[in-house]
Amino acid sequence: MASGLGRGNGAAAASVQLGLWTGDAIADRFWKFYGEETSTRAITRLQFLEHVGYLLFLKLDHERAQRAGRFAQQPVAPVDAWPNLALLSGDALHTGLTTLFDELGDQQLSDRPDRQTASVVFRDAQPWDLDRMAELNKLIVEQIDPYRWLAVPQAELGRAFSRMLRDCRKEIDSKIETGQTLTPLPVLNAITKVLGVGPEDIVIDPACGTGTTLIAAYHAMLAANRQLPPAALAGADLDAQMCRLAMLNILLHTGRPFADPAPVRLADTLKRKTPVVRSGSGAVPTVAICNPPFKSNGVQPDATMRDDFWAYGDFPTNFLQHLAITLPQGARAAVFVPDGVLSGGGAAATVRQNLLRNCDVHTLLRLPTGLFHRKGVKSNVLFFTKSTPKPSGEPATRHLWVYDARTGNHHTDTGNPVTEADFDDFVASCLPEEGFAARTESKRFRRYSVAEILASPKTSLLLKAHLTKELGDFGSPKEIAFEVADRLDEAAAHFRQVAEALPGQ
Repeated sequence: MASGLGRGNGAAAASVQLGLWTGDAIADRFWKFYGEETSTRAITRLQFLEHVGYLLFLKLDHERAQRAGRFAQQPVAPVDAWPNLALLSGDALHTGLTTLFDELGDQQLSDRPDRQTASVVFRDAQPWDLDRMAELNKLIVEQIDPYRWLAVPQAELGRAFSRMLRDCRKEIDSKIETGQTLTPLPVLNAITKVLGVGPEDIVIDPACGTGTTLIAAYHAMLAANRQLPPAALAGADLDAQMCRLAMLNILLHTGRPFADPAPVRLADTLKRKTPVVRSGSGAVPTVAICNPPFKSNGVQPDATMRDDFWAYGDFPTNFLQHLAITLPQGARAAVFVPDGVLSGGGAAATVRQNLLRNCDVHTLLRLPTGLFHRKGVKSNVLFFTKSTPKPSGEPATRHLWVYDARTGNHHTDTGNPVTEADFDDFVASCLPEEGFAARTESKRFRRYSVAEILASPKTSLLLKAHLTKELGDFGSPKEIAFEVADRLDEAAAHFRQVAEALPGQ
């Protein structure tokens, strides 16, 4: 049976079986092309994926403009940009792409507000080197142009892009300078369930990376409502490449019009007294999910701009307090933090004390070790609700429930990845059928009173729930070696800063 996925420029219908257009099948087709038709030494997997994203954006933009009557959408790219591109090769293709990327990536949008989304996707975009144009032309004319991509089920197109992002995790994790990492989807799905994310929510992530958190929230919202407002998702990141990938991730999952306001911004959100940079939508966030960079070095927030901060600490400490301070009353949040944020002194201790007093910090999830690719840092998720300060001065938090998914569990993203089932007991423990008040203790789930926590040294939140002794789990020798390498890279960066500050003589 033919799929009806006709050739994009009006040629005879392509005889493609429906089974070939699942998310995994689409990803496999592209990776097969990458392995067999490109110079993998000259073009990285991430560079290849970016170009697949660019080309799908341009092809879909053209297809939407070709739809009949009221279903047609005004293209954000120049008219006939795609048909003309499909006819180019060699120097002409390189020049054409460079010109098109520059035009769409232009950040001066006063006369083209419809290109806000395109400006994020194509910002600083560069085509492959001139000697790779034969490969790029083949990608265009064999893998993209022949097919009508609007006929591909939206869920499968988004699933394909997410799968390809996961396949690039090594390159994403290697971006040590910005602390990027991919968050496993089973963890995010459990988080959206505990937060009760629904279609009425406005979900933000001030350090969105590739947008995985926002995609998980989107699927949770979509389960109850087929139509979501354009402002339902908002993210920001310091890394232009991550913003590009996050934008493409959202566009290919949601099918939102390319002329809509951009849901992702390139911005340093720690310098803003708002939860995430937005563009005049007026939407008030109700949910925040954030897995910030776990790194201690880097630019600190400008004290003159953030006089609302309780203290100035490392990146995860600052993102935690950023959300606790800027979210509106009643907003729910889940923030990933390393063990150091739960037990460290100084700024971390000050933030914990204020967090307990100003928010209902109701749940702490201690994640399994080895969860993040080649990261040796132990991670947790703090769940809280922004609360109204009590006139009595009592802390907004009454009890903190700690779920230990760490003891006895070690996962890696390749050999032993986490699954949805790994978090079923956590979700059931947090959300019993009788309601939140019916939570009961178990060997992995324990309740601590806020008085008990505040009385502990440094108000430590490094709390255990498991009744057995927690064994040290340092991961495999390879993971340990990568962790040592990361630490050496950070140390080298610090020494470089010191050397640059020394006088020339």
